[in-house]
Amino acid sequence: MVNKIKISAFILLFVCFSSLLSAMDIKKEAVAVIPEELVSKLIGLRVYKNQAFVMASNGKYITVDLSNGKITSNRAKSAKVIDYDVAAGKIVCLDEQGKISGYPLGKLGEKTYDSCRIETCDQGVILSGGDNSYFLPQKGKTPSELKGIVMPLPIYNGFLWAMSLNKERCWELNLHDCFGNFMDKVYKFSNGFEPSNLEIGPAGIDGDLLVSAKENKVRKIALIGRNGRMFWKINGPAKICSRDLAFGPLGELLVLEKNPEGKIILSRWTFTTPQG
Repeated sequence: MVNKIKISAFILLFVCFSSLLSAMDIKKEAVAVIPEELVSKLIGLRVYKNQAFVMASNGKYITVDLSNGKITSNRAKSAKVIDYDVAAGKIVCLDEQGKISGYPLGKLGEKTYDSCRIETCDQGVILSGGDNSYFLPQKGKTPSELKGIVMPLPIYNGFLWAMSLNKERCWELNLHDCFGNFMDKVYKFSNGFEPSNLEIGPAGIDGDLLVSAKENKVRKIALIGRNGRMFWKINGPAKICSRDLAFGPLGELLVLEKNPEGKIILSRWTFTTPQG
């Protein structure tokens, strides 16, 4: 009887382990090779519908058609870009002086901000990376300071994710509104989660979220849903630039990484079995 129980437990453990391996089965394919003229000043990757926007800090960027890999070259108005986003198919830039271009913000867009990261949303613009984070409403006259929020990421209808350390010094992922008001606790990481190079984003098509960090000197990427469930956690690629991850229109993971020949490529990582 005892042996049967042990065998049953082993089978259950094997099935669970096999299911986990199956869920982590990833198909990787190259979409496009990034032109050399962008590589040395590469900032990152953004996606709008079926187009990937890959930009350099000198304002040069390419769009990549995700269905056929066709590349189109272009240039932003700003020649000193520190970060950027894409709103309704148009490039929105944040330059080295903290000035925004390409987004209709009225007088708010004429000011400079102590920030190095920009995120657009349906309500306006979120800035972060300095001592404070800010929400710049599209039709507002004054920016709103997001007190205590250092890693904001808008998701939908004026809400945003934010990482923070709680009183027990554990990392938490929480939901706030775009004015910084706390809404709900979403996910609490384990006491042993002491990462370096912690980043959040981008947000997925269902509002789920990537969390990227180094753990024990290995880059890990985790997908966390709005319901507080961690869907998967995998080893990530060596970091190429500030924003090297994005989601495609069908929820596939898009990655800027080096291929075996040392070229920087845009690749598509597709989970070949259901992630849940």
